[in-house]
Amino acid sequence: MKKDKYLRVRGGKAHMLDIHCAQCGAWVLRYQKDGPGQLLRCYLNRIFAPLELKRLQEDPKITQPRSMTNLVCSQCGSVIGTPMRYLDDRLAFHLRKGAYTKKRLKGGF
Repeated sequence: MKKDKYLRVRGGKAHMLDIHCAQCGAWVLRYQKDGPGQLLRCYLNRIFAPLELKRLQEDPKITQPRSMTNLVCSQCGSVIGTPMRYLDDRLAFHLRKGAYTKKRLKGGF
């Protein structure tokens, strides 16, 4: 789990989520959700898997949302999220309502 200023600002509580495609049920990514509320966006610095999405946060070529591609399901190709920059200057995927399902992981998170 990442423990940084963003976690503290959101109340200091976090949990891990597995995000799945709503259309075909395929696993898309593992994400650390900080604080309460709905899951509206996935910040790059909170994605833990798969490796190709986790590496986006360290890629020097990824500086603007336009340098990212849509978040798509690897099985059926449906678009789950679109690139964006949030108010605090972090890059993220804005998630489409109804395009994903989430499952909270248990076990010490």
